[in-house]
Amino acid sequence: MSENESFAGYRWSYFSSMSEGPLRVRAQTFLDSIDWDALLRCASAKRNGVECRLLPDIGLGYNHMVRVVEFVDQVQWVARLRMPRVDGGDAGERIKSEYETIRLVQKESKIPVPHVHMLETDLDSHVGAQFMLMDCLRGNVGMDLSFSILPENKPDAYAAMAEVQIEMFKIRLPKIGKVVGVNDDGSYRLGPIPALGGPFDTAAEYFKAWAAKAEFGPFVDEILSSVSTFRKLLADNAEWLSVNNTGPFPLCHDDFGHNNIVFDDNYRLLGVIDWETAFAAPCEISGEFPLSISLIPPAMDAPWNYDETEEEQGLTEGYTLSSALQDNKRQYLASAMRLYQNGKAGWYSKVMEELRDDR
Repeated sequence: MSENESFAGYRWSYFSSMSEGPLRVRAQTFLDSIDWDALLRCASAKRNGVECRLLPDIGLGYNHMVRVVEFVDQVQWVARLRMPRVDGGDAGERIKSEYETIRLVQKESKIPVPHVHMLETDLDSHVGAQFMLMDCLRGNVGMDLSFSILPENKPDAYAAMAEVQIEMFKIRLPKIGKVVGVNDDGSYRLGPIPALGGPFDTAAEYFKAWAAKAEFGPFVDEILSSVSTFRKLLADNAEWLSVNNTGPFPLCHDDFGHNNIVFDDNYRLLGVIDWETAFAAPCEISGEFPLSISLIPPAMDAPWNYDETEEEQGLTEGYTLSSALQDNKRQYLASAMRLYQNGKAGWYSKVMEELRDDR
């Protein structure tokens, strides 16, 4: 999982290919609002005055814009700038938590993550946004690779992803919540999860808070009854849902798939990025399979959409995250909770009913 020379260039085409509309306007307005010269001065100062320039590539995600800063000695950094939230909320605590999580991952695991050289948390900074200056990985993420991994590259790519998930699962924290700092004794300080609260002492407390506060995604569907029943069933059965109710609790990336993994042109894993929503989670949540290979739980999917042949089955054979991974119905629960917040139509209550009936 080390960086190498197999790299023909960035494939950051999303911004340039965006059609006219609100998302394009948002991105262009943000691009025009940034004082890029001020950003270059910050980068130069961090390297004791070494001159630098911006490369023309513009990377764009849902919440971030990315530019490459190249110094005269050919060293490259990435400037990752936080765009204003669509709902107008304050993202100040998110970038601080992401920075603390990256430090935790670097210290407590073998997961390759870019080193952060500078963190700016001020929304009114002279650059015009919150940002990080970090090491540049010479590769591309899933969005820029059309979310496609060639068949001959899948075994190595998925094995590398499995190694990352194992390393995350080995990081254990005393409560469920966001990493927000380090205490004087070296232990990690945990804070609330946006929209849910916390930190929580038990997995049951987390499941009950999720059932009380989680909102179904922005789509209305004809099976609303099953959607609403799912939350009640989860709350009523929260005490026994987790195989590890009282912790310690593993780290969960919360958006772990090859959309947030940087690969070189041979699909060798170079690093894991975007730790903004990471938190210490119940084993069942942290143990969900990477988004790249996760399935819609068959109980909540329409029967004609479920293919019993799971092509990726067995890719993690020989690795054990926990007994949660050996229980497919708890895997389905974690997937259902994620899909619920994304607004995916489905018979959610059936997922809980099957898990309850097998108890």
